[in-house]
Amino acid sequence: MLITGLVGYPLEKTLSIKMHRAAFNKLKINGVYLRLLVKEENLKEATLGLRSLGFKGVNVTIPYKNKIMKYLDDTIDESREIKAVNTILIENEKLIGYNTDIYGFKKSLTEYNINVTNKKVMLVGAGGVGHACAYVINPLKPKRFFVANRTYKNATDLYEKYNVDLVSIDKIDKIIPEIDIIINATSVDFQQMVLPYIKQGSIYYDMNYKFKLIKRKDVKMINGLLMLVHQGAKSFELWTNKNAPIEIMKKSVGLKND
Repeated sequence: MLITGLVGYPLEKTLSIKMHRAAFNKLKINGVYLRLLVKEENLKEATLGLRSLGFKGVNVTIPYKNKIMKYLDDTIDESREIKAVNTILIENEKLIGYNTDIYGFKKSLTEYNINVTNKKVMLVGAGGVGHACAYVINPLKPKRFFVANRTYKNATDLYEKYNVDLVSIDKIDKIIPEIDIIINATSVDFQQMVLPYIKQGSIYYDMNYKFKLIKRKDVKMINGLLMLVHQGAKSFELWTNKNAPIEIMKKSVGLKND
């Protein structure tokens, strides 16, 4: 049996279980995807124990994308650069860290036909997902790239790597009117704070899929479901060495097939 799962705390709402189980069923793989609720004081023991429990791999979510890295045997270049892991592959008794959020975000930009080149972009949040988004956005050469975070300290790494413009969250209403694309990479719903100021024709992309998007005809409102599917598909392929059934995975989380 192929044993996989999701490590995090808390795990109040996740569609990953439903999505991966649908993929296993479609390809007739004898596999399971488990909810692994791990408290921080048990993170080391739980991570190292994945080998002896027979896991092939796991996804990692809030708040462990950074913290779990010190317990791994190796990390792939991208995850090492952004200091965040959301997928672990267990191969030859080694725990290897990947960041498939990068792939998922990049694919979602393509499917949604979002072009950040020469656009003014604001990223809210400088955690693991925020770093993955910045990694994708920076080489696409936005006209201006703002990063808003509750504390400057946690965003300084992005400033040093990409020379972004750091903004305090309580002052973003001053800048929002000139922004073309705003991306929320936090676990907080900022729609009420942002939408009164966002200009017509702009894009609001929330990495979360648990927040109900406010409808506004003159703003393109997007949630993180498509990113979830593509990052999950990449994880699935790492664990199984098979092409992920993308359309089945989309359907399982409520996305319409193309």
